[in-house]
Amino acid sequence: MKITKFRIKNYKSIVDSGDCYFSDKLTILAGKNESGKSSVLEALEDFHQDKTIREEAKPIEGEGIPEVSISFLVPDTDVNEVFETAGLDKTVSKEILITLTKKFGTKTYTLDVESRKLLDLPNIIDVSKKSIQDSVKKIDVLIKDSGATIKLPKLDKQKLSDYKIELNTFKTQNPTLTDIIAEIANIDKASDDFYAREKLVVDFTAEFVKSQLPYFILFSSFDDEFPKSIPIASLATNEWAMDLEHVSNFSIEKIASSNKQEQTRHENSVNIDFTDKFKKFWTQDEIKLQIKADTQDVNFWIIEKDIPYYPSQRSKGQQWYLSFYVKIVAKLQEDKPNIILIDEPGLYLHAKAQKDLLEVLLAHTNDNPVVFSTHSPYLITEDNLENIRLIEKADAGTKILGKIHAHPTSDRETLTPILTAIGLGVNDSITNLDQKDNVVVEGPEDVFYLQAFKVLEMKDLKTNFINGGGASNMGIVGTILEGWGANVAYLFDNDQGKKDGVKNLKTWKVLPEVIKTVLKKDNTTIADVFSVADFKSLVLEDPTLVYTSSNSEYIKGITPRPDKVLLARSFLQRAKAGHVTLSADTKKNVADLFKEIEFKHEN
Repeated sequence: MKITKFRIKNYKSIVDSGDCYFSDKLTILAGKNESGKSSVLEALEDFHQDKTIREEAKPIEGEGIPEVSISFLVPDTDVNEVFETAGLDKTVSKEILITLTKKFGTKTYTLDVESRKLLDLPNIIDVSKKSIQDSVKKIDVLIKDSGATIKLPKLDKQKLSDYKIELNTFKTQNPTLTDIIAEIANIDKASDDFYAREKLVVDFTAEFVKSQLPYFILFSSFDDEFPKSIPIASLATNEWAMDLEHVSNFSIEKIASSNKQEQTRHENSVNIDFTDKFKKFWTQDEIKLQIKADTQDVNFWIIEKDIPYYPSQRSKGQQWYLSFYVKIVAKLQEDKPNIILIDEPGLYLHAKAQKDLLEVLLAHTNDNPVVFSTHSPYLITEDNLENIRLIEKADAGTKILGKIHAHPTSDRETLTPILTAIGLGVNDSITNLDQKDNVVVEGPEDVFYLQAFKVLEMKDLKTNFINGGGASNMGIVGTILEGWGANVAYLFDNDQGKKDGVKNLKTWKVLPEVIKTVLKKDNTTIADVFSVADFKSLVLEDPTLVYTSSNSEYIKGITPRPDKVLLARSFLQRAKAGHVTLSADTKKNVADLFKEIEFKHEN
């Protein structure tokens, strides 16, 4: 079973999130503080089968009822197993998208109309309602024709079951009105049909929740310190000890053994195993994790430079990270369908430790996604942009924006961690030069397209593409590279930016022959290297678009305007994944471009 999407309504500041799709491994909720990231995680936690939607979820404004809906793509074998266990004589022959909704004030779930249809359990309330309304109209006519002064109970907003009670009272009081009583029997039958159908739905839903629904577990803090010791007598029920069994070869039975030789041998094995596993995901310093049992307790130590420390004696960041590692990895490796929700996991950690934390999540995620919130650029990388869901608070309430490149209207602070992450990733290449030849370009958009063209057409090219930080700054970047002994060329779009940039390069005594242009045609940018057809289908991913201008002019004219950097990054990712084939026209332009920036070397 695959969890596919969620939707949140009337939950704190969230009026209607719209459908938000989960990523396969990590779903990253990115946005500034107070944007509603925590509310999204809390709403997902409230979907857990043992919880009701919390009281404080009631809307900040308005009177809507909080509700959370989650959709699951379920294989036919699992659906049929639920049918069988629920005692329903039904089967399906294909996977089914099942959407459940939980509303404020109840632990029960409802099955949406489309799911009912796919399961052949359609909601017949409309059919029943029409039948009942038709009977009520007939009864009104019969009463009018008879000239009687009796009044039938009105079908208003009361429950159907309450209405039936009123009708039965009416029958008892008016036994001689046979025509009317016959129509009341039709109302009884329509309502009984409705309840019989609803029982099938209720039975299926209850069994699906019991056997298939994942657990939704929220980690909003990691305040529990890793213990310095655990009494041997309480190991079997201790949460830390049980978590250690999931993340290492630690065995409660073996460490509590009365056989000291077996106990010591197990200690040594655990110390090697846990240290080897942990050091892959903690690159800040060299530490060892050690356990040692005495007659009463199992003691835990962190060894650094051969000095033993209690976990509580280490830095807050190291304590938090150790707690995070044990608890999260344990939950991910449990034999349960856990959906792990983490609120701001990088708060206590510096940049390098945050990158280690990301590696922990990537290495241990399973079939169910991990969802975490952040406004840190160190937990957002060039390779996980497709996992990002922007959380933004607007006048109409918190919104979840699924495609980051499609929402340039997002305020600058919301996009900052994403754009910063891109900038950091691109500029890392300046401090990690492994190639002699370097082309300085105006910005990250150019870097991403050039990297993609290299992947597609020039895999063996030994050239590094460097973000110059804007046309006016390219001379500064290039001069630094030349100071490191690199060969440098400067590549501009053929527009006003080039004119301004070339003027600045003159102050850096840059030779004209190393100043290059993406295309010879005036008023063109790197987007115009693509044929119009390729740009529509491969970059904008919409071949049905119609425009006669250049690609770059079309992008300028779109309202709202897509973020060019994120479009380029998305194209690079698809190129790396092997999902791109260029047309002959685009290939020719790419070949001309690489010829333009080719470095000549003497043999």
